[in-house]
Amino acid sequence: MGPISTIFTHTPLRSWTNNDAVVEVFPMPEAPFPTTIPWLFFRREQLAVQTSDLIYSFILISKESGDILSLFHCLPGFHDWISPPLAPFGGIMPVAHCRGDQLTFLLTCIREWVIYHGGKALTIKTAPSCYDPITHQLCHHSYLAAGFLPNHTYSNAYIPIGGEGFDRIIEPSERRRLSNGKKRGLQVTMKQGVFDKTTEDFLHRCYQVHGYQLPVPPDRLALLPGTCPENYLVFTNRFEEEPVAVAVMVRVGDRILYHFMSGYLPEYRTLSPSVMLFEAAFEYCRSKEIAILDLGICIDHFGNPKPSLSRFKANIGGLECEKIVYKAFF
Repeated sequence: MGPISTIFTHTPLRSWTNNDAVVEVFPMPEAPFPTTIPWLFFRREQLAVQTSDLIYSFILISKESGDILSLFHCLPGFHDWISPPLAPFGGIMPVAHCRGDQLTFLLTCIREWVIYHGGKALTIKTAPSCYDPITHQLCHHSYLAAGFLPNHTYSNAYIPIGGEGFDRIIEPSERRRLSNGKKRGLQVTMKQGVFDKTTEDFLHRCYQVHGYQLPVPPDRLALLPGTCPENYLVFTNRFEEEPVAVAVMVRVGDRILYHFMSGYLPEYRTLSPSVMLFEAAFEYCRSKEIAILDLGICIDHFGNPKPSLSRFKANIGGLECEKIVYKAFF
């Protein structure tokens, strides 16, 4: 583990100790963070733009070495607390080798803190199991041992990036649409670290016409790339210089590119412009040696399974894994 940043005042609000570990809770801006955190959404600068409200950071520390073993961040609510405040996933983030009983101790301390502050429930959205299957299982058993039960188990689609090109892993019907779109003159461009008003307005228009709401409030959307612009990619598909589809991708870690949000104009549905966006993202992964293109869960705006979206993701080479939302009631 890398050294802990020393530019902040590390005075815990409370601490708990067991045989070989310590858990401390801080206001997030004052918490000690390791200098290396594998996944983007657990980094201090990203947490800071998710909400203007207070975030509590729980740090699991080895009593023997003083190393940070794991992190957990959550946002208080009037009755219901949540981890993360505003991101696709949160929960436990191991940053060094730790055991299941140590993670259970961490979660038990978190429960005690939430109850003490009047919380009636804590919801934890976790990463898809394909990100790190071994850690997923370790954390899963720790959640269960600490009294957190699966509240929702979603089917999450992902594409493992291998040696074959995109046109070889997709279904023939999607291959024809891909070829047809290119013949009609559709072209994809990519910008890094740019989330301008034009892109935001286009996505808002796409979501509105399909009867959806943007997953992130507009006042937060523009802030997200500001702290880590190199991690945010905007792919735009254009027809005669006008955008017809946009996809925002986030490099969550060294091995993972995540499909954050996308939209297309329904009048161009027959050209299937989204397929070209995913081809561009797939080729970007190959060029950067990224192992997984995370396509996300397949639900509608009511949170119900959306079979048509599942079929589309399967047709472009998507495999299934689970993404679990845990919840404990107090």
